[in-house]
Amino acid sequence: MISKEFGSDFHYVHDDVALKSVPHFMNIGIEYFFSGRVALYNLLQCGYEKYGWKKVGFPSYYCHEVVDYCKGLPLDIVYYDYQPFDQDKAIDWEDTKENVFINVDFFGVSKLDCSFLKYSVVIEDLTHNLLSFSQSNADYCFGSLRKQLPVAVGGFGWSKRGDFEIDTHENTFSTKVALQKLTAMYLKGEYLANGFPDKNVFRTLYVDAEEQFANHLTNVSLPKVVKAQLDDLNPEKLISKTRDNITYAKNLLIPSAGISLMGRSRLTEMGLMFLCGNQELRDRFRKHLIEHSIYPAILWPDQVHEKDMEFQKRVLFVHSDFRYSQNDIDHIVSIINKFIKHV
Repeated sequence: MISKEFGSDFHYVHDDVALKSVPHFMNIGIEYFFSGRVALYNLLQCGYEKYGWKKVGFPSYYCHEVVDYCKGLPLDIVYYDYQPFDQDKAIDWEDTKENVFINVDFFGVSKLDCSFLKYSVVIEDLTHNLLSFSQSNADYCFGSLRKQLPVAVGGFGWSKRGDFEIDTHENTFSTKVALQKLTAMYLKGEYLANGFPDKNVFRTLYVDAEEQFANHLTNVSLPKVVKAQLDDLNPEKLISKTRDNITYAKNLLIPSAGISLMGRSRLTEMGLMFLCGNQELRDRFRKHLIEHSIYPAILWPDQVHEKDMEFQKRVLFVHSDFRYSQNDIDHIVSIINKFIKHV
């Protein structure tokens, strides 16, 4: 008997799902790091040392843990006012060659057109849309691997002109954190197969390990134990399966005036991203899903600007990735539609 629950962290994925392959975004010139924030930190440090970069701008709506990790750099960190789907908004930005503009592919459904920038260095965050790497026109790209792929830790950095080479090494601390995450992933897999009884054990391991990502002892390369895990995966196959699931789910979802699906016409989403009319509705929706063992995410909590906090209070992300069969998606969508019918 299998324990059915949906969402939250990845469990350990075995070879029957993964299929060994070398994905196209693992080209020569890719540098691998402990996390996406470490990759960005090293990109910015490299640019400061080699090219005299002075200022880096992040969208106001963003994962601020990434920004916090970079605050020790000798760069002026600022925010430009931007949220997903502010496509027609004029961006207040000083366009000079010493300034770095972080452009985010939000959830695989929205990315700012940066053609208005003539001089600034553009770095794209492709965490939510890894397979767009080969089509990127940005000067540099980076991202976390573990949001779309079942790896314990991991991030990458890349330069279009091949000027990004960092001599980093793993250390005991980073390897320990990676092993802790791997253990949690394995135990969750056992739990889902009814081979391990205590959910609190692996949840504690996940949370404790996640807290260590802010520690600068993680400013190292991808641990070898996770590189071996990554080498056994076929990201293209896994992400393609995720997108098939999302397309299938879209066709089953009933429309709602109070809950809209972001990026309904896009084919690059990493999950189902809902925007609710207000926080009270979002919270009721979230409670309904959790009561049916569907564990959604809020992307991202802890916003710092009022406008972004209001947006954060209305969004809800529902996983529909490669872990799930078509029958699973039928079940997830039926639970969503049951709530929507009574909105």
